[in-house]
Amino acid sequence: MIYWRSIQRGHFDMAVISELIDAGLKLKQQGSHQAAIEHFRQLRDTYPGHARIMFELADSWRVFDVPEQALALYRQLMALPKGRGLPPRDVPRLYAQMAATLLVLERSAESLAVIDEGLRLHPAYRPLRAYRMFALHQAGLHEAAMVESLELMVESLAPSKWDAFEEDIVQVVKAMRGRLEEGAVDEHEAGEEADAPAADGKDEEFEEELEIEVKVRQPPPKSRKRGRKGQFGRKPVQIDISGDEDPAAADDDGPAAAGKISIPIDLD
Repeated sequence: MIYWRSIQRGHFDMAVISELIDAGLKLKQQGSHQAAIEHFRQLRDTYPGHARIMFELADSWRVFDVPEQALALYRQLMALPKGRGLPPRDVPRLYAQMAATLLVLERSAESLAVIDEGLRLHPAYRPLRAYRMFALHQAGLHEAAMVESLELMVESLAPSKWDAFEEDIVQVVKAMRGRLEEGAVDEHEAGEEADAPAADGKDEEFEEELEIEVKVRQPPPKSRKRGRKGQFGRKPVQIDISGDEDPAAADDDGPAAAGKISIPIDLD
């Protein structure tokens, strides 16, 4: 039987608290998330400021799909002074779960900041790197997300027939990472730049125009056939698109009917 005990002389009864926390975890494992929330809320009220209880309550809110409540508790945990926070083994989980909560709230930039700080302190904690890939993808940094996922995949390669390619794959992924770190423009940003209008409000592809003079004249007598009607009426005509005058052709049947049109083109 579990007994509730209050704080005595400012110290927690660690054995009792551990037993009570385990009881709450069993509720979560059974899928009784709302009951787990109530359990950990009562625990928090009984043992205020206990980091592990706050952490498990936050996780219960997160699993119960109430990220705002979870985030408030994660922030409190982050603000606890050294020595009053989570044990060192649980700190990477705090960063990972806070980052995941921020992603649910679609705060990818803040999530990335939390992840990068967590990785600075715990570079070997792989769940943080997985969340980094998700955060990069949510932020629209698709190429960086792809490199992150490839690095994780390469590290996860088990001995197999692909071993002969492992070193080559590693080198390619490293080269991709280097290009990103040198400031390569992400495809998302490049797309926005390409879609941006020109400074004068016109698309650049229509800034250059080519003038083409169009002359409509009848063909020479030798090309006419008796009884045949032209495409534009009873008399056949010929369309001459040219930038220069052709005096010889103009003399055949008199002056041509001419006009000018401007056609926008992309010179690239």
